[in-house]
Amino acid sequence: MKRLTISICLLLFFSVLWGQSVEITQIENRSLLVDGTLDIYFLPRNEEGEPRVLPENTEPELFVVDGGKRIPQRILSLEQDAPRRQGISFLLLIDNSGSMHDEYLGNMLRFETARFAVDQFLQDIDNPLDRIGLSAFNTFYTPLIPVSQVSAQFEAALNSIQRPSRENSYTELYRSIQQAALDLADYRGRRAIIVLSDGENFPYTLSGNPHPLYGEQEFDHQDALKTLVDEGISLYAVHIGETKDKPLDDIARESGGRSFTAEDRGNLMNVYLTIRDEIQQEYRLRFRPPYRGSDVHTVELEIEDQTSVADYYVPHFLGKYASPLGWLVLIPLLIAAGLIALAFLYVWEKPAMEAEINLLAAGKNFSPRTRVNLTKEVTVIGAGRNADMTIAGNPAMRESHATIVFDRNSGNYTVSADAEFRVNNRLKKSHTLKSGDVLDFDGTTVVFDRPPKHKKT
Repeated sequence: MKRLTISICLLLFFSVLWGQSVEITQIENRSLLVDGTLDIYFLPRNEEGEPRVLPENTEPELFVVDGGKRIPQRILSLEQDAPRRQGISFLLLIDNSGSMHDEYLGNMLRFETARFAVDQFLQDIDNPLDRIGLSAFNTFYTPLIPVSQVSAQFEAALNSIQRPSRENSYTELYRSIQQAALDLADYRGRRAIIVLSDGENFPYTLSGNPHPLYGEQEFDHQDALKTLVDEGISLYAVHIGETKDKPLDDIARESGGRSFTAEDRGNLMNVYLTIRDEIQQEYRLRFRPPYRGSDVHTVELEIEDQTSVADYYVPHFLGKYASPLGWLVLIPLLIAAGLIALAFLYVWEKPAMEAEINLLAAGKNFSPRTRVNLTKEVTVIGAGRNADMTIAGNPAMRESHATIVFDRNSGNYTVSADAEFRVNNRLKKSHTLKSGDVLDFDGTTVVFDRPPKHKKT
């Protein structure tokens, strides 16, 4: 009887243990070139799939997998609820294709349901350290609000999204995920994209025409996944409607995120809140990986016999793989700062000592800087040899194309021509010149300049 009791207890213990899991959700590589460390965010789950707290004496084991070998790593720090304390950067990516405005979810159009859920999610953000960005996609990817603290601008941006035209109603899902990851890449810490879509990737090229921006190029789900892994960003996919994009689930899982299906407005609101709540409870583990000459490495995390595996990307410095640079990474920044300081301290062009015109371009050809001082009462611009500024390379230029006349009484210079020309991109036949005016004579571009305090000649 005693043995039976022990067996039952062991069976119950291992059944609970088998039901538990651990998931690597993000690997942050932004500090790798500076101090040689990586941050791994992970979430332990119980047998019901809910986030759980690790016992105080838990000692995770970490390995870098290299050629089939598991190389043990020393863990520098382990922090609970790290995203809650440092804040989370979200980018909400909303499908604005034609079907979102045609089909219903419950008793509301799909897009109106999505708008309502996102608006409620923004109102429920109670951590001042959290940051939210907003983008929409269809045939094009459209950033609406950069990642920042929640403000009144979000409601205006949400309301600005309108039903697209027929040509703009396609679903460039994978390309938009890739672009969203690039937009989020400049932020540090825990970063997540939440994409909501009611269908599959349906690129514009399926219309039989090249995309207005991408041409014949098409993007598959591996392109999106690679960008997410390279930048260390996880994707959470939210499906609404009957049609699902199966590769989208794979992108979410392999990038460290999850997939959800929302059947009504209330369910959709809960999805957004669940994602945020789970990320807030993640752990952050820091370690210093070995440096080897390849771009992508695999890391394996083991906690209480539960294992999670993920890839991380090693950034390059000046196109080459290198060991941690430490303070050396500041050298390019110092050089750039020095050049900027020189730009302010050194005057690259001498200020005009008297009235003058400078030739910038002649026809389609850019010419070396040509400067003519306006020392005469009449200065001629044209293609003839006797012109004061002779223009070569512009077939539209006449022998005497335009003249600049100096008025001794007023001290002003007036330019005139038989045909219309452009002054600061406005058509004119005559114009009294001011310093900085840009003149365009059928492709020949001239700039007028004079000293701030000019004297009558």
